[in-house]
Amino acid sequence: MKRTGVERIEHSLELEEKLDQQLKGWMVQKIGRVLIGTIIFLTALGLFGNGLLSNKKIEKNGTSLQYERFLRYEKEMDVQWTIAGQEEIQIRIPLQYLDRFKVEKVIPEGYETATANGYVSYTFKSGKTTETPVHFYLNPQKTGNVTGEWLVNKQRFQLRHFIYP
Repeated sequence: MKRTGVERIEHSLELEEKLDQQLKGWMVQKIGRVLIGTIIFLTALGLFGNGLLSNKKIEKNGTSLQYERFLRYEKEMDVQWTIAGQEEIQIRIPLQYLDRFKVEKVIPEGYETATANGYVSYTFKSGKTTETPVHFYLNPQKTGNVTGEWLVNKQRFQLRHFIYP
């Protein structure tokens, strides 16, 4: 006889106890609690948005990029650039990437835009050689995986996102 921690009592009453099914149900509840706890833990770490798992930072030759890997459909996100030592900054974004997003706002204002060779080009004149912050506020318009290679003053930066429904 298998030890389950539940005492089986022999009695004369004609009851359908279905004790084996009850034990299986308890096991399913324990597994469910572990799964829900795991999902809550991963959510707190940023699997579905802001957090350690979602935040990505890339630095190359005085240029810094911060963005989120995991996004929500139609929830605005911020692609943050910090560019050092450049009086003129050119950021080129692939049109294929922008097909998945709506550009809500670009800071600083006073930039020039142009479209050529499958890219939208944003040109900023900072007038200073110290660090210049540039923010692109984008709103995801489609779900799924998105990959795009942005060019900042001819340096390539690969951005990867997963957009949840």
